[in-house]
Amino acid sequence: MLIIRDIHAVTVLFIMPAVFIMIMSLAMRDLFELHGAAGIDVLAVNQDAGNKSESFFKAMDALRTFRFHLIEKEAVTDKIKEQMLVRDYKFALIVKENFSAFVEKNGKGKDDKPLELLVNPAVNVQTQLVLKSALEGKLAKLTWDAFIDRIGSLLTLAGIDGEKLKAAEESPVEVNYVYKEGQHSGIPSAVQQSVPAWLVFSMFFIVIPISNTFISEREQGTLMRLKSMNVSRFYLIMGKMAPYLLINAIQVIIMIAMGVYIVPFFGGTALTLGDSMGGLILIAASVSFSAISMALLIAAAARTTEQATTIGGVLNIIFGALGGIMVPKFVMPGFMQDLANLSPMSWGLEGFLDIFLRNGNVSDVLPKSLYLSVFGVVMLTLTAIILRRRREIS
Repeated sequence: MLIIRDIHAVTVLFIMPAVFIMIMSLAMRDLFELHGAAGIDVLAVNQDAGNKSESFFKAMDALRTFRFHLIEKEAVTDKIKEQMLVRDYKFALIVKENFSAFVEKNGKGKDDKPLELLVNPAVNVQTQLVLKSALEGKLAKLTWDAFIDRIGSLLTLAGIDGEKLKAAEESPVEVNYVYKEGQHSGIPSAVQQSVPAWLVFSMFFIVIPISNTFISEREQGTLMRLKSMNVSRFYLIMGKMAPYLLINAIQVIIMIAMGVYIVPFFGGTALTLGDSMGGLILIAASVSFSAISMALLIAAAARTTEQATTIGGVLNIIFGALGGIMVPKFVMPGFMQDLANLSPMSWGLEGFLDIFLRNGNVSDVLPKSLYLSVFGVVMLTLTAIILRRRREIS
């Protein structure tokens, strides 16, 4: 009831994270796609009537770096540019009428180039070069294969295996990724990062309503009256935790609903929840327990609501900046990623990513949940010690 009446608490706990999720999921969508493995969307027009263009698109799709979305082949350049702007594509590829002929002629006739790439100028140069190099490489491979097919009979007479010559043009470099501490985790999408990040951040901001209520009760003598009724510290603390656990649960439901339904409505990617509801409940409850425990410690230690709000706000911002909330961990240098592991917000964020991104289960989030639970127990123990020393409750 106190939170419902407190517009500032409602804003911090519900409106602020919802707005952050919307803004960050939409504003950083393209940035995360360029870093991630999910692929970059490319508008494509195939104006070629031959079969070589189909083989070209299959080869490009096999890279899994780009996703090509074909539109009608009759589209002219102006219409393609219009579609780029309307659909918010960063690239558009036009495979021209002479593509198959170009391949069959072994790359001759370069005055009329078979591919045209339209690029949004906001795309960084490195990403442009990646796509351009991939197109050139697959075109060269297709041209080489066509050449080998044409001279296949001569190669057979000479005792040369044409298929081996084709395979010789494949890249000799094998790429394997090395993940820190053996974690084979992908890079999240913008919504996969934003929803759990700002959810964890907002859950830790429970310190504001808790401190307001706790300190008001102390100033009004409520705690002293509870002491005269022989209410123990245990019941006092549990009585404070129970309603805020429910409030955090409501936060979880609302913010996840934002990612699943609201963000895609405005053009973002929908949040995927994974397959482990038990794991999601476990990590959400662990984050809530640790956040409320820290809030109770701050409320018990602070003399005024201003002190509690300042201390809680500063700690939350530090934990958020350090723990990958404000800056994703995958863009941090190695030593900063090590420092991020000191933040309880990082434990909570990684636990949610285990569910949303890595399709984890209860056993995957259990270590993070244990860290958060131990952190919460330590906070509650310190809270009880402070209350005892102040003799505010027996």
